[in-house]
Amino acid sequence: MFFGSDFFWLLMGVILVVVAMAFKAFAEDQGWRLTWWKWILVVLWYGLFSMSFFTYGTLAGENEGSAGLRLMLLMLFISLILGVGLWRLLSSGSKETGPEADVKA
Repeated sequence: MFFGSDFFWLLMGVILVVVAMAFKAFAEDQGWRLTWWKWILVVLWYGLFSMSFFTYGTLAGENEGSAGLRLMLLMLFISLILGVGLWRLLSSGSKETGPEADVKA
């Protein structure tokens, strides 16, 4: 089975590293100052987002697909709400833009 193999977990690790590098580049482009506690919040959010899909896969494998789908949708909805809050938190420390930035320049 592919999902129980070591190759699957190797690919999951590669995807995690690529996502982290892309997020770091994105944050630098946006001008966000990411401190250690913001990184922890990002990792926790990504973990919750990923676990919603893992939960569905586990419950579907145990022949409880409808419950898995409902739980996945609930977790994705919670991830969406927390993601919007995290986005606002991360963007609050960005560089100044707008008319105030023109006056200081």
